[in-house]
Amino acid sequence: MTLAKQIDRWYRAGEHQETVKAILELAETDVTDALTEDLAVAYNNLGQYQKAIESLKAMDVQNRSLPHWHYCMGYALYYAAMDSPTCEKQKALLEGAFDAFSRALKLNPEQELESECREFLAWITEDLRSIDFSSPSPHREREGAFGCSILLSGPWFDREKFIRDFYTDWALPIAPSDDDRDALTHQSPCMVFSVEHITAAITLIPSPIPDKEADKAAACNYLWPNGVKVTERHKAHLLITILDTRASLTERGILLVKIASTCCLQLSATGVFTGGTVYQLGLYRNLAAVIRDGRLPVFNWIWFGLYRTPRGLSGYTYGLESFGKDEIEISDTDMEPDRLRKILVDLASYILEDCAVFQDGDTVELSGNRKLPIVRSEGISLPGPTLKLANL
Repeated sequence: MTLAKQIDRWYRAGEHQETVKAILELAETDVTDALTEDLAVAYNNLGQYQKAIESLKAMDVQNRSLPHWHYCMGYALYYAAMDSPTCEKQKALLEGAFDAFSRALKLNPEQELESECREFLAWITEDLRSIDFSSPSPHREREGAFGCSILLSGPWFDREKFIRDFYTDWALPIAPSDDDRDALTHQSPCMVFSVEHITAAITLIPSPIPDKEADKAAACNYLWPNGVKVTERHKAHLLITILDTRASLTERGILLVKIASTCCLQLSATGVFTGGTVYQLGLYRNLAAVIRDGRLPVFNWIWFGLYRTPRGLSGYTYGLESFGKDEIEISDTDMEPDRLRKILVDLASYILEDCAVFQDGDTVELSGNRKLPIVRSEGISLPGPTLKLANL
């Protein structure tokens, strides 16, 4: 009898621990993605949801784009939320589960799986309504503020080109609002539309970003030496905003990146100003391409800033607050820039992909099994409270 048939028998008999034991005893090179998913299913059925999440994330990106993978991830996140010690963590996990089940549905699953996904989505919607936020997070008023600007060499926006390019980029049609069917002109500078039932707007503003904010942000981009010179020459900008508050934070964030990436193809576009910095057009589009593989565009959402002080190299994230999360700071280290940036990237990715919530006094495990305490205190280079790694 093959191992796959034996695992199916154990599944039907409810002997999930046998599946875990058999797969963990295999040599690492013998553990296929199919067995890894079997392992995740067994962990889910044993109530070991974090292990299920870790197993699913270990699979190849190609196989992580299948509907059953998203279903298993949603299942693990949903029941992990039920065990959450805080409202904030429960909400983050439920939103992650909602995204996972929604993605499974978009991939046209079989009827039985589709029915289960829809049932979970109904439960999650009800659970989110019932969460008690009597002590709200300080970021709740700021979360969901998804917007960015496309810098332009002049006040020109080709609406028809955007609609064509967006379909070419993402195979998604643009549905204009009922009152926005006229051509974009200086008298009618706002284009309001919806994509997959999420409402967004592009507004042509025939002037530069006020107060030289874009110029200052461009100076922070250590990846673009000529960024300030290019940014200083912009004469107008497109303001992109996601207006819909019913979609999940992840769905809104992904749509923002899709729209901004396509707007990079405008003939007058010169850069993307998104909070922490100004991106080169080609780099922004390359970073956004991961969406097609079912991955989150973390590098489009979050800017990983680095700066030096007399005591060493420091770094920070900029963008986590849009998802209702604390920003991260690491200060005065003797690390090389690549190493410090990688730690920030790994932490931000873990928070966004696994819906992790860190609080003061928690610990985080870095590569090499090194556990470090987390301190939540007033920001050093950023306003408001931030998460800081101690003893680094």
